[in-house]
Amino acid sequence: MIVEDEAVTRTALSVLLEYQGAIVVSVGSIQEGIRAIESGFQPHLLVSNIRLPDGNGARVLEAVRQQDAALKRQTAAIALTGEAIEMIRTDPDSAGFEIYLSKPYDSGILLNTIARLMSTK
Repeated sequence: MIVEDEAVTRTALSVLLEYQGAIVVSVGSIQEGIRAIESGFQPHLLVSNIRLPDGNGARVLEAVRQQDAALKRQTAAIALTGEAIEMIRTDPDSAGFEIYLSKPYDSGILLNTIARLMSTK
């Protein structure tokens, strides 16, 4: 699942992951992401912008983690941010992501990061 308010970035991420064989659900807001989870969508990977117009992307991660607890699993979670990584890592509202990547992201680094995370799940 991709949660990204910037349409160009959201589309680029979707195409990149679909090209790798992923089935991608992409949304433009926290509320859309939470609705998808509440309707039963079970992502294997969450890639979310941290700063979105309707709040912190970690709110979608909270919904995913609640679902994970019920399913006894843990979804891989990557945060994308245009802000300083160290500032985001120490922000308690942004906690819970396994990896934090700066925007603009490098496609190769993103794909390698996803492969590494998914190999441990």
